[in-house]
Amino acid sequence: MTRKQIAPILFLFVLINSLLLVGNAYFTEPNFIKYKFIMVVNLMLFSLSIFNYIRLKKMDDKNPHAMIRSVMVGTLLKMLIFAGAALAYATQTKTPVGMATLLISMVLYLIYTWLEIRWTQIKKS
Repeated sequence: MTRKQIAPILFLFVLINSLLLVGNAYFTEPNFIKYKFIMVVNLMLFSLSIFNYIRLKKMDDKNPHAMIRSVMVGTLLKMLIFAGAALAYATQTKTPVGMATLLISMVLYLIYTWLEIRWTQIKKS
């Protein structure tokens, strides 16, 4: 059961990194997408998703309030980590990230969050 639940996240992680590596290799002209930035975001989202999965798996499924608190804490934790990473990135680099890079990162965040919410629905039923 664990392998079946982690497979979509692992597949998404490998697929996104493969696409980014191919895109970085073939599009070497001045890019408007920062591939390394998206790779770091993808790695952070994957590691936080695995952490949330482990935390969710250890949770008692008989208490629905605990499940809601767990999802809220996971979302808050993810937002705090990404806010800290964004602040660290902004203070270290002088070049802007770019709108396309930010939109791709936001879409990745939404996809990973959707998959995590599906885990809670599977755990609940």
